[in-house]
Amino acid sequence: MDKAVGDDWVKNTIASWRHSIWVGVYDPLPVVFKGPWVWYKTVREIVTLERMHRAFDRGLMTYGMIKGRKKASSTAEKSS
Repeated sequence: MDKAVGDDWVKNTIASWRHSIWVGVYDPLPVVFKGPWVWYKTVREIVTLERMHRAFDRGLMTYGMIKGRKKASSTAEKSS
C-alpha cells in the first residue's frame, strides 16, 4: 500500500447509537402488537446499542475508514 490514511469516525457517529433507540421509543407501534418474541428482540437490541455507544464513548471500540492506493505492479511498469 502506498500512502494509507485512516480517519476516526467515532466523533461523527456517536450520537446515532442512542438516537436509534429513541426512534423506537417515539414510534413503538411496529413493536407493540407483534407479541412477546418481538418485544424480547427489541429489548435485546436496545441493550446492544447502549453497550456499543458506551464502548465507542470510552474508546474500547473504534469506527473509521482506511484508504490507500495499491502499488503499481512490476509487470505494469515494464510494459509502459
